[in-house]
Amino acid sequence: MPYLNRDHLEYICRHMNETFKIPFFLLDSKGELLFESSSGYRQNPLYHAKIDYLSQLMKNDDSSEYPIIKSTKLLENYLIVNLQGGDTFQGSIIGGPSVFTNYSEDMIRRMNHDLGFFIDQEFIILYYQSLPVMKLHDLTRAGILVHYMIYHQLLNTDYVIKQNQIMGDQEVLTESPDLEISLRRQNTKFHHDYLIEKKLFGAITKGKKEELLNYLNIANEEFEYGVLSKNSQLRSEKNLTISGITLATRAAMEGGLYPEIAYSLSDIYIQRLEELQDIHEVKKLMEKAFADFAERVHTSQIEQYSKPISLCQNFIFNHVYENITLSQLSELVQLTPNYLSSLFKKETGVSLSEYIQKVKIDEAKNLLTLTSSSLSEICTLLNFTDQSYFIKVFKKFAGVTPKHFKDNPVN
Repeated sequence: MPYLNRDHLEYICRHMNETFKIPFFLLDSKGELLFESSSGYRQNPLYHAKIDYLSQLMKNDDSSEYPIIKSTKLLENYLIVNLQGGDTFQGSIIGGPSVFTNYSEDMIRRMNHDLGFFIDQEFIILYYQSLPVMKLHDLTRAGILVHYMIYHQLLNTDYVIKQNQIMGDQEVLTESPDLEISLRRQNTKFHHDYLIEKKLFGAITKGKKEELLNYLNIANEEFEYGVLSKNSQLRSEKNLTISGITLATRAAMEGGLYPEIAYSLSDIYIQRLEELQDIHEVKKLMEKAFADFAERVHTSQIEQYSKPISLCQNFIFNHVYENITLSQLSELVQLTPNYLSSLFKKETGVSLSEYIQKVKIDEAKNLLTLTSSSLSEICTLLNFTDQSYFIKVFKKFAGVTPKHFKDNPVN
């Protein structure tokens, strides 16, 4: 690198590593590692050699006009500042890896499963837990600083982020969307009628299940859906269903369904969807999900209460695993405890304590049916301090004991 002092570049790497606590590497134009400053760095156990993945991050045609931010399929983030001498690419300074947020152990395990790596998961978990967290703006600012020390050029953070987004869009859209649209028009290959789609999700917002199913039948019989996977019809159907469930979730919330209930339903149906391997089952699940949203909206619209009561109900739903008190709720809605108790009983027909018990027992039913949690575990989870009292309350609302319900959930 004749125009740049090697000692100067190593100095930059060393001090950037000490300042930002992420490794910094200096590579020549062939991708050979010249220098590294990587104090405290734990190498990814999925890579055979450090230089292999570092050299893959380099591209001779990448711009040297701004630092490049790249994310790998393993969700690691790197910043790259290319070294340009005239028209000659002379190498790169690479900083990373880092992550934008701390990843949970479950997420790391799922990612390991998806990518098909057969390695001790504990090593991978330890690796990700060792990575420094740097938000996009912070990583970009670090890149701008390196760029300035090399080129003495002032850059704006938003400009650099935008340029990276443009470059990313160019990489993803290898085929022109306009060309694909033209081909569809030439072949008279159109999507379903937007008006039918609007009426379908409008039926969910209104809580009208039969109307919803009618529009769904029309859409299935008369129109063609888009293709959301070029290589797999099953994956395409799943992606379409996920899109539909997402729209149904929004429609249900517009209709008055509690957001937490709507989001939870969305998560549950999408998780079930991913386990299916039959296209007909995927379509049945979408119909069931849509109908469930419509029914729940209908129920919530029948039970129209004043704002303080609705706030209390939403709070109780979201905090069902906690010990909910009257003083908490009265403070939430800024009413006296006595007045809130009286108002709640007047509007709903049940006392606050009974309502809280009912919500907890409904959740206990879900846990008994859908999980392997023991009775004592469920009792503790739902903040019942006494198991015999929990059984008594359960029988009051369910009509049977928890054991009988678990053995005969349909009844």
